[in-house]
Amino acid sequence: MSTVLYYFSGTGNSLFVAKELQKLIPDTQLIPIVRSLKENNFVTNAESIGFVFPTHGLTIPIPVRTFVKKMDASSGNYFFAVATRGGTVFRGFPVINDVLTRHEKKLNASFIINMASNDPKLSFYNTASKEDIDHLQKNALIKLNEIKKIVDNKEDYHDDDKSGVTFSRNPMLNTFLEHLIPFMTHFLSPKTKKYFYSDSKCTGCGTCEKVCLSQKIKMRNKRPVWQKNITCYLCYSCLNYCPSKAIQIYSKIWMKSYTKEKGRYLHPYASGDDIAQQKKL
Repeated sequence: MSTVLYYFSGTGNSLFVAKELQKLIPDTQLIPIVRSLKENNFVTNAESIGFVFPTHGLTIPIPVRTFVKKMDASSGNYFFAVATRGGTVFRGFPVINDVLTRHEKKLNASFIINMASNDPKLSFYNTASKEDIDHLQKNALIKLNEIKKIVDNKEDYHDDDKSGVTFSRNPMLNTFLEHLIPFMTHFLSPKTKKYFYSDSKCTGCGTCEKVCLSQKIKMRNKRPVWQKNITCYLCYSCLNYCPSKAIQIYSKIWMKSYTKEKGRYLHPYASGDDIAQQKKL
């Protein structure tokens, strides 16, 4: 194969991007990062290697970081990454480049694609309307055609993240949050982040267990349990795919739920089965 695309997707944005890129770039294989982690398979023979994933906490998701650190990419001579984001700036590409540099490689190209947000705990979150999604989708497809040309020609290119997307309208707060970026991995600690719970609307359908990419959720007595000893990937699949909107986020700091009154987001072309397929061997 000439190109392999490793992808991770919680609610379908990055899955959509990966599938569209596969259509555009000849001889491309899609490989779910979650499946590779389960198989302990970190070797590829591809010449061009791409990564597609959503932004998590201003940086790259936990499983993507784990995979990149363990990957044997000695065959690769061109590396690119595509991050989908819904509302904040992104500073995760240097993490990938630092790992590749240790192996005398580099991240040749990096791209950012704006998609609808799947994070209802954010203060500025509004559920995307059909018009919003259609507009973002149209722009994403234009961007993907640009990415195809750059990858086909193996060009060096990096998006400049000055698109007007910010944390806050308060410049001092933005500066403060920028300085927090090196510590975001600590704040995203998968074994200490215990803020998911199910409320009285839970019907015991088991959808959350099916779509949980880290397999942290297990159904017990028809209720979801987030196992303490399992790494959470913080993908929000359980939160957004729950058909009764019974899964919530609770802040122990602010003593309130973030999500009860807010809507949910799923990419229109990504079913729960599509998401769950990432972990199937």
